[in-house]
Amino acid sequence: MIAEVETGAPLIEALDIDKRYDGAHALKGVTLDLRAGEIHCLVGENGAGKSTLAKIFSGEVQPDAGSLRQNGAEVAFGGPRAAMAAGIALVHQELNLIGPMSVAENVGLGLEPSRFGFMDKRRLRQMSLAYSHEVGLDVQPDTAVERLSIAQQQLVEIAHALALESRVLILDEPTSSLAGHEAAALLKLLREVAKNGRAVLLITHQLDEVLECADRITVFRDGSLVATMSGRGVTEKDLIKLMTGRDFSSMYRLEARQSTSADPILEVRHLRAPGVVDASLQVRAGEIVGVGGLVGSGRTELLMALYGATRIEGGEVFLGGARYRPASPHQALSKGVGLVPENRKDEGLVLDAPVRNNLSLAALGHMNRGPFVAAGAESRLVHSWVGRLQIKIRGAMSPVSSLSGGNQQKVVLSKILATKPVLLLLDEPTRGIDVGAKAEVHALMSELAGEGIAILFVTSVLPELLMGSDRIVVMHAGRTVANLDAKSADEETVTRYAFQG
Repeated sequence: MIAEVETGAPLIEALDIDKRYDGAHALKGVTLDLRAGEIHCLVGENGAGKSTLAKIFSGEVQPDAGSLRQNGAEVAFGGPRAAMAAGIALVHQELNLIGPMSVAENVGLGLEPSRFGFMDKRRLRQMSLAYSHEVGLDVQPDTAVERLSIAQQQLVEIAHALALESRVLILDEPTSSLAGHEAAALLKLLREVAKNGRAVLLITHQLDEVLECADRITVFRDGSLVATMSGRGVTEKDLIKLMTGRDFSSMYRLEARQSTSADPILEVRHLRAPGVVDASLQVRAGEIVGVGGLVGSGRTELLMALYGATRIEGGEVFLGGARYRPASPHQALSKGVGLVPENRKDEGLVLDAPVRNNLSLAALGHMNRGPFVAAGAESRLVHSWVGRLQIKIRGAMSPVSSLSGGNQQKVVLSKILATKPVLLLLDEPTRGIDVGAKAEVHALMSELAGEGIAILFVTSVLPELLMGSDRIVVMHAGRTVANLDAKSADEETVTRYAFQG
């Protein structure tokens, strides 16, 4: 399985790095080097220590023990500025751009050319155009960054890193918010960046991306480095076993079950809504229907309309055989329709609030005692769902921001499930969570369907769509263009409908 790697010159090395947070061991004696001309992928479950090592490389975090070596000499970065001056740039999952400022100002941030004591805007534009061209960003330098797509903003951040003459480029989950073709374009760019003699460290949960682009792969588990290997000859199964210590025969396999009803729980006929031109579909009790399509095809907009977050402008919707047209999310919840949104941090959670308050938020109406919430009922509810979904928390009053992405997603799911929905709407339920948490989410979906809940879920990950659904609906340009049996569907068919309608 493990092949020899042609070695380039190490541009930065971490030697026996240790790091603790509040007594917990985040990194345990990690040694790893990044070499010129290669893409080095770092994988592991949430909490394995990947981002901590990235922040140590970039000077944002100081190790408790161990050292960094650059060009054969030991170095210590007192902060990100020192690391950038040494040619090391970190592109975070949450991009560090100044939205109202232009592309040129963001690309040249900290490097502004001057003339006679004033900023030379002409040279700034020229610099921006040069680096934008290098990364394939085709926008005017005067465009405000906040007007760009997430994929374009990623390119602005990378262009800024290259403008700093960075030799080491570290990217933490850069494709988590990108569509498939956007992610493919970014990986192609990273190959060019590495080919030009730079070292690229790519941290990602997307194992198909790792297998496609990695020259070397390092696997972390529980703060320890468990393997470094060539990217050639490795399989997804190999990586999953190394990451989790468990052997998943299939991450998204559905439990054997049948729909509990021939009549649909949800029936949508020629729905029109913002972003939706003409959508028709059915979801039965105990059935998982996956929605595929490109970003902008109307998938999320369909869920928003069904949840009452946007106005249904035409067509008919039936829930349990009765006409259904929710005027608000509150009304949708009262009818037994729950939504887990794509952006859990901004739309699904109150990050500074405790796990307890987040989890019970949607179900407070079931626990009122006069004007007050019955504390005992709330505690029992929280304890029940934390146990059932195996949410890893220090305590119910821990801020939800302190949890891993997978456990945050479980809190959002628990919040909605506590309302006892008959129809569950899931928008990219596994985005930004690790491979083990993805398997747990799909297992939970199958379990909930087995209990008779109807599930409609959107995903951009084709293996999840094909293996995690009973039926697949494909959307293109705001329309439902295909209704497929997941058992007989394949990636080529889904992709053809998604692109061509």
